[in-house]
Formats: sequence, structure tokens, C-alpha cells
Amino acid sequence: MTPQHDLASQVLSDPDQIEEVQFQDHRIRFGPTQTGWVSFIARQGQRPTILLASDRETLIAEAQTLIRRRSADRR
Repeated sequence: MTPQHDLASQVLSDPDQIEEVQFQDHRIRFGPTQTGWVSFIARQGQRPTILLASDRETLIAEAQTLIRRRSADRR
């Protein structure tokens, strides 16, 4: 199994492939790797959480689910 930092470095090595979206107060940066997709999810001033998925749509859906759970936990 490939370590997460290796998957992340695949995306970071080609900045033209990185996409970014805002969802609630979080920034989601993501891109393709050789084996799927990786995302970095963070609020301003926080360390990012890394998510992996087999396709772009699943990755975005899982990232939004994670953010909704975090928001609910803060209440």
C-alpha cells in the first residue's frame, strides 16, 4: 500500500492539476493521483485532513460530509 504522503506528493508535483473549492468555512484542495484522488481539507489556520477516494465526485462528497460533521460537532 502506498503511504499517504507519497499520494500527496504526486498531486503537489504538478500544481496545474490541483483544483480548489470552498465549502462552508473550509478550503478543499484536490487532485488526481496514479491510484485515485487525494484532497486536503482545512479551515483557516488549521492543519489539513487528507482524504482519499477512487474518483473526483466521491472525494468531493466525502469532503463535504466530513465538513458537515465537524460543523455539527462544534455546536
